[in-house]
This record gives sequence, C-alpha cells and structure tokens, in this order.
Amino acid sequence: MKIWDSHMHSSFSGDSESSPLEMITRAKELHLPGITFTDHLDLDYYENPGEFDLDIPKYIEEISELAKKYSDESFQIQCGLELGLQEHLVDKHHELLETYHFQEVIGSIHQVKKEDPYYPAYLKKRTIKSAYRDYFEEVLNNIKAFHEFDTLGHLDYVKRYIIQNAGPEYDYIMSDYQDVIDEILKCLIRYDIALEINTGSIRYGFLDTNPNSEILKRYMELGGQMVSIGADAHKPEHIACGFEAIPSMLKNAGFISYTVFKERKPIEIPL
Repeated sequence: MKIWDSHMHSSFSGDSESSPLEMITRAKELHLPGITFTDHLDLDYYENPGEFDLDIPKYIEEISELAKKYSDESFQIQCGLELGLQEHLVDKHHELLETYHFQEVIGSIHQVKKEDPYYPAYLKKRTIKSAYRDYFEEVLNNIKAFHEFDTLGHLDYVKRYIIQNAGPEYDYIMSDYQDVIDEILKCLIRYDIALEINTGSIRYGFLDTNPNSEILKRYMELGGQMVSIGADAHKPEHIACGFEAIPSMLKNAGFISYTVFKERKPIEIPL
C-alpha cells in the first residue's frame, strides 16, 4: 500500500535546499496519496540563531498555490508546520497558531536546555544515560506545558545522534526510561495528540524507526490510537524512505489504521 507522507521539508527550512516543487514531483512519481509539508520553525534556536526561522506568510502562500496547481483526486498537497517546542515559548506558540492556519502541526523537541543533541557537545556534559533521560524529560515537560499541536515528532530523536557520536552499542533500553516514556505516551493520549512514526532514522542507517516498535506497542497497550507516518524528508530521494515496512510494523503492534491530519482534524486511513 502507498502511505501519505506527513513530515516533509523544503527550502523553506534552514536545513533543506530542495524546492517544494522538487518534493512534489518526486512524491507524485512514487504515487503517494498525499504529502504534508512541515517546514521548520524553531524560535530561539541557540546553536545558530535564526537558522530555523520561517517566513510563514510566504511559505503558506507558495505551498497553497502549489497545492491548487498539483493536487488532484489521487494526490493531495497540504501545508503544515514542524514547531520546535521550548517551555518559554508557550505564549508565542499559542499566538502563532491562533494567527496562522495549518493543516497539521508537528510538535518536536530539538533542544534540551539550549543544546541540540545533533551536536557532539550535547554528550560532553552528560553520561549516556543522562543524555537520554534529559531528552525524554524535556519532551514530557514540553507536552505538559503546551499541547496545542497535533502530532509528537520523532519521540526518541536523541537516539540518532548519541549513536552517531558515541557508537551503536549506546542504543537505549526502554525499561531504563519506562517511567518517563510511559508518562509521555499517557500525555499524548490525554491530549489527543498522535504519535509519529518517523522513518528518517532509516536513511541514517538504523534498522528501526523513531520511536522504535517497542514504544509503538507500549503506546497501543496504554490505549493510544493515533499514529502518523513521516519520512522527515529534506531531499526528494528521502521521501517515503522505509515506508514499505510500516504496515506490518503497525499491524504487529495491533493497529488497523494510521492518521492523517486535515484542517487539524485526524482522519483514519485503513491499513
């Protein structure tokens, strides 16, 4: 089956050089049912100030024009947002989402106390276990502080860069962080926020998604129902990366559908 790709970046994001049209063209070649652009907005990005600012009016205008031109009955284009969550930005984020209209808003945590785990410096001040726990606790604190978004992006994002910088033997064991991970999943359920299965890790050489199948199963056990799918593509060749394994992964965890957001409302797509 072909899966809607709900997490995608273009040259509107500070870490992509691909035009929206290039991404659309590739997605149509793959015969996907639809895509949602979710370009980055990370206010107060401390590592490189301004890198993930976003010209929202221009972004919405261009994606909307492309959607009108290239969407049809078999392929739809939507304009969403990936919002970099930080507790001190709650009021700004609330105002922003009251001001601008998006089809889907992904809430992601890219910084822990002004440090992005992407950079090796994150590990220099922490043990491996505290590097994981600090990140998971940051996720939990942010969801409790602000939950006006639709999908939690790449729950264990930190894993990608700990393994890249420290080695494959430093993957985490879920039971070591069960307390905080369970609380994160319970918050998602309480606030009707979807859990994203992000296949971007596949292009980094990982065999599992962010988060992994163990967390997906635990989410189902706790009563979670909404799962969105995204490849976190920054180039055309990243689109739908790893999607072929998703249906069996979801079915093995007990899911019979996945979620696509339209007008900020969840739509269930049968597997």
